[in-house]
Amino acid sequence: MRVQVFTLVISLFNYLLSGTTAQAQSSTPVNFNPVVPDNIADPSVVKFNDTFYLYATTDIDRGLSMAGPPVVWKSKDFVNWSFSGTIINSIDWNKQYEYTDDKGAKKTGYFRYWAPGKPLMRDGIYYLFPTIVKPDGSTGTYVMTAPTPDGPFHFATGDGIFFNEPLNGRKEATALVPDIDGEPFVDSDGSCYIYWRRRMAAKLSSDWLLLDGKPVEIATKHSGYSEGPLLFKRKGIYYYVYTLSGHGNYVNGYMMSRTGPLGPFEVPAGKDIFIQSSLENKVWGPGHGNVFQVPGTDDFIFVYLEYGEGSTTRQVFANRMHFNADGTIEPVIVDNKGIGYLAKPATKANNIATGAVVTASSYREPKTVSQSIETNPNALINIGNNFKGPTVETVSRTFSYMPQLAVDGSNGTRWLAKTDDHQPWLMIDLGKTRSISSCEMYFVFPSLGHAWQLQRSDDGVNWQTCATQQEITVRSPHIASKIGKARFLRLSVTQGTAGLWEMKVFGK
Repeated sequence: MRVQVFTLVISLFNYLLSGTTAQAQSSTPVNFNPVVPDNIADPSVVKFNDTFYLYATTDIDRGLSMAGPPVVWKSKDFVNWSFSGTIINSIDWNKQYEYTDDKGAKKTGYFRYWAPGKPLMRDGIYYLFPTIVKPDGSTGTYVMTAPTPDGPFHFATGDGIFFNEPLNGRKEATALVPDIDGEPFVDSDGSCYIYWRRRMAAKLSSDWLLLDGKPVEIATKHSGYSEGPLLFKRKGIYYYVYTLSGHGNYVNGYMMSRTGPLGPFEVPAGKDIFIQSSLENKVWGPGHGNVFQVPGTDDFIFVYLEYGEGSTTRQVFANRMHFNADGTIEPVIVDNKGIGYLAKPATKANNIATGAVVTASSYREPKTVSQSIETNPNALINIGNNFKGPTVETVSRTFSYMPQLAVDGSNGTRWLAKTDDHQPWLMIDLGKTRSISSCEMYFVFPSLGHAWQLQRSDDGVNWQTCATQQEITVRSPHIASKIGKARFLRLSVTQGTAGLWEMKVFGK
């Protein structure tokens, strides 16, 4: 085994040395990965009318036992994203429920929303296929509908899903499949199919609420544990995509069929694992994702989760796909450059916070993460849950949380206050008095909500409150308008996680 150790220091110093100093002169980020400033995973992207929608699992760094409430990120240009509120409000995602496990032990758990399959629209109704995990860990993929892609979504087969509470005349919704990671596909003839964990697939009934016939298991080249499947079609070829391994060793392989959505599938010529970690580009574990075809084009994009800091601190990346003349997929090169604009950006004032001097009440110490990664998974005959191939390299990277990272133009870096900082604040010095029209604040773990106070000053001594959010509000970004003239801005986080992925100040 050949082992190399290198360290990626994700900090302001690293950004300045890596050629991103252009961000000091421009509000446009050099890198577009991660796609959004948040910890999310298992993404699905779709475009309805003139808006891109990104549905995903919401990570809150508490392991798989608890997740953030479901939200949908929206964008007009694929670069500037936002969300407001939850899209499923019939479940209390923050409530602990008590249950007794198989051994008679008393335990507690939460409802969780995972891996929403790509939403579909038919006859003005929007269909969503999320995994819902009950407090006792039982899982299912459900069909939910809404009149708009923003929700709120409601269970299509019942009044809801309930746990240890009387129904009182309500009907319990039934799962479409009793497992996770359900992903739909609609063929050109209008027939619909569903794919889920462990290579399972089935055709759906005409109303999309039931399975039509027995499920089938899709045979693939590699037989290790697999989740996060999907199917897409291009030029008459059906592509079945499935994951292997996990964590920093996540990869995606594929099979091809010219017969139909349920196969039979064949192993493609060349490299059937088409996306894997790039140690050169410092991107690890490209895992459960989805294929997004830009409407009206032959432009295909693979949107996927990246390892982040480990466990449930994942982020969403996107890179373009390319195809060979025989239809096989060229290996996707994962990187931080990403996609960029897919539509004309909205006109917006200059972000005058870029390159400003930033201080804070505190910030956390750096965190180093290490991972052993198989660099040549296509050379392996079979891939199980753990890579044991001949070319495993041990790598590490260090994450910093300095206040300056809140204005560096990156969705992948942030300021985090120390956990024992009970009055956290961040202050921006613009260098001189400026006329400020608005301020956008992209908080860490925004799905859990934040409350805050924004103050302005000309001298850094005398302060005037210019905006407040007194109640915890679930959204990103939080926006303060009509701020006026100031040299200094000070943001106090009164409730919610004290941290910012980015703080943008617009003015002149």
